[in-house]
Amino acid sequence: MADSRAVAFIEAFCRHSKGEWAGQPLRLAPWQRTLINELMATGSAGRRRHRIGYVGLPRKNGKSTLGAALALYGLLADGEPGAEVYSCAGDRRQAEIVFGEAKRMVGADPELRGVVHVQRYHLEGPDHSIYRVLSADAALQQGLNPSLVIFDEVHVQPTEDLWNAMTLGSGTRRQPLIVGLTTAGFDEASLAYRLYEYGRNVERGVVDDPTFSFRWWQAPADASVREPASWALANPALSGRGAFLKADDFATAVRTTTEAPFRRFRLNQWTQADEQWLPARRASGGNPRFLRRPETDGSMGE
Repeated sequence: MADSRAVAFIEAFCRHSKGEWAGQPLRLAPWQRTLINELMATGSAGRRRHRIGYVGLPRKNGKSTLGAALALYGLLADGEPGAEVYSCAGDRRQAEIVFGEAKRMVGADPELRGVVHVQRYHLEGPDHSIYRVLSADAALQQGLNPSLVIFDEVHVQPTEDLWNAMTLGSGTRRQPLIVGLTTAGFDEASLAYRLYEYGRNVERGVVDDPTFSFRWWQAPADASVREPASWALANPALSGRGAFLKADDFATAVRTTTEAPFRRFRLNQWTQADEQWLPARRASGGNPRFLRRPETDGSMGE
């Protein structure tokens, strides 16, 4: 069942912080609405169906903006008492990308500014809710009880320790969710590739796991790097309503970049080495509006 509260929150309170649309309300593209509604979908008991969401997108398709918006929703409007939201990544600098975007969104919206207390490495919301930055290069802290985790660029995780700490620490939460946002990598022994393979098996019906949501945009293994059709297949932000990527940028990049990085970062294909391309073998006057549950369920959007 679709739960459009996250979409409604994001479009009501989150704003662009950079570029030509800076300061303007965030208007989600149809594919973004569908993705968020899938991640936040509820089951018959009214709780979220998924515990893990794994999303693969090439660079520049708005992963950081999406992650920041979802984090703020988790902090303020998810209905979780004492929410604990975390931005995780391979190192603190990477983890701060999504967190920094969220801080700018708070600063851009008067209602968010009125209820969120901004600190250097965390945000404080109502009812003791908190949003913090964690990274794999820092000592793991005990006693975490995450309600929502935004795990950025899973492919650069040096070990599975931080991922495991997040997934195993939320056992007492009513409807915890960890969202991995990443581009493809080149190490088949990595956490990112293991999750990719698992997601493919769920997608194919080989594994029955309704708690795992998987969505991966990529070009086919035999796609030509020079064909605009290949670019469009892997990059939902390149075409259709709400598109913000520019084909000219792809044309320039394909002429000036070696093949393997272009396939990884722009076509979201796994490579066998950092600089080598081989076709893969396997291939959402009183309390602010967002603190009140809407009376209607809404729809999946466009």
